[in-house]
Order: sequence, then structure tokens, then C-alpha cells
Amino acid sequence: MRTLLLDGVDALTALLVERASYPSVVAAVAEHTVFLHPETVAQTGGKALFPIIRYREGRIERGTDSKDAYGNPVILDDNKVPTDAFLSAAGLRRGRDVQFNHVWDGTSRDRDSYTALWNVCATPAFLAKTTDGKNFPEVRAALVYRAYELYRAKPKNAELPAKPPGYDELVWAEPPPPVGDLSGVLRDWLRSCPKSRATKSAREIGWLFSGWKPDSSLIVAR
Repeated sequence: MRTLLLDGVDALTALLVERASYPSVVAAVAEHTVFLHPETVAQTGGKALFPIIRYREGRIERGTDSKDAYGNPVILDDNKVPTDAFLSAAGLRRGRDVQFNHVWDGTSRDRDSYTALWNVCATPAFLAKTTDGKNFPEVRAALVYRAYELYRAKPKNAELPAKPPGYDELVWAEPPPPVGDLSGVLRDWLRSCPKSRATKSAREIGWLFSGWKPDSSLIVAR
């Protein structure tokens, strides 16, 4: 059997714990993970923002019309809409080498969770891999619990998360200040990008702040 060329899990663990002296990989991730302010997210009532889901690689072109597993109309996306919605809700621009991550597993094709602000966090790109997959289950457990602790929202069929061991010792990054009028902020963003998938979905299908009816205020006059 051939020996391993590299083990990325061991390398990152050694870098964060042995070289950078974090108590654990989870501690390092917590200190550099940003969630939106609970007062901002509370304005969504625990709902998703748009009728959008992630497209399947090689199956259909992103940005086109489709239907979800329940026959509901959706627009297909490549994670751009949750990223842009998060940034708009924070009132901030994207920094260098930042990645936006879905917190809950199995939500990329879930219309009720994919664009939900309670389901997104931001990390430096070099830590983002710990938030996905099976290599760092302790990180995923901490992120899920943190999201539920902040927002008290979860995917429809998900179980309530249990507090992971050592969670109370974690120090989390501060959220950006709350946005007072989330619907107005997001509407300004949509009007600024009339050809985006988010605006297309809100204009043609509807979105949270139009009562899920097509939003005529986003129609561009010709």
C-alpha cells in the first residue's frame, strides 16, 4: 500500500493547534466565523428569502427556471444569491479570500432553507473546508448549534441540535451591527442588479417580502 503524499486534516490541525496555539480546530473556526446579527435575521420570521435552490452540476444550466422536488417553481443558483443576500443584510462588502457556507447539511436543494439567512455563515477561505464534509464533524456540530442558538430556526425535518462538548468555552466572532429595515435594504440591492437571479426570482415568482407574489416594483421600465 502506498503511503500518503499529504494529509490535509493533519496539516491544518498541526498548524492551528500546535503552531498557532488554538485549543482546537473548532476554537479557531469559531473565532473567525461570522454570523448575521439575530435582530437582522429575526425580520425574516425564520423563512427563506427567495424561491431559489442550488443547481446540480452537469444537469441543467444555472439561472434557468425549474421546479423543486415538490413541484414548486424555483430558479437555479450556484451559491451567489445566498452570498449576496448575506452581504446585503450585513451592509458590507466582501473581503479577500472569504467563503460563505451553508450551516445545515442537505439544504442546497431545499427552497425553504437555501436562501435563509439563518443557514449561512462566512469564514476565511482557508478554514471553509472544515465546515463541509466529514473530516471535521466537531466543527459542523458547533456551527449548527451556534446557528440554532442565535436564530432558533432550522430546516423543517432537522432534529434539534445538541450542545457539543466544550461549546461553552468557544469564543465566536462578533456579528455585524443589526440592520433596521431588512426588507428595504434587500429591495435596494435587488433594484441595483435587475438582471441577477435573485431579482429575476422575486420579480417573476415572488419572494419573502412580497408575500411570495411576483414583485412588480422590481420590473424595469423600458
